[in-house]
Amino acid sequence: MKLLTGVLAFFLSFSAYAGPGGVLDSNTGIVTKASKYPVHETMDRVEAAAKAVGVTIFSRIDWQAMSRKVGVEIPPNELLIFGRGKGGPYIIKEAPLASLDIPFKAVAWQDADGKVWLSYTDGTYLDQRFAIKGAAKAVKDIDETIDRFTDEALK
Repeated sequence: MKLLTGVLAFFLSFSAYAGPGGVLDSNTGIVTKASKYPVHETMDRVEAAAKAVGVTIFSRIDWQAMSRKVGVEIPPNELLIFGRGKGGPYIIKEAPLASLDIPFKAVAWQDADGKVWLSYTDGTYLDQRFAIKGAAKAVKDIDETIDRFTDEALK
């Protein structure tokens, strides 16, 4: 039985592989939306839309600029770390390891074909990942809030 479980786990580990350009399959809990704007402008728009609904911006990282400092060229890629402090505490109370994924993050990135994407972790995925039971309302609110401000930003 242990062997069967190990073999099954090995093969399932490939179910979240990244395809060309880094787009993950649908089983990863990552929401990815196309953007018609360059990476920097996409992230400016996401940041403004997030602030407009009361989200706190904790940090913004320009991975391309950081990579150049160590002599590595990567396509444009910016990460935004954000939260409202309304849902996260309920999740962390139930599942302290969820602190690894909270506060939430969004990344605007350019693929090998020059297409720009915005990706973030779905709160419902965290609910499943950490077996959170009593924070369902908080997770639903998080998902709705992130979906609303990212859609607004990408208009």
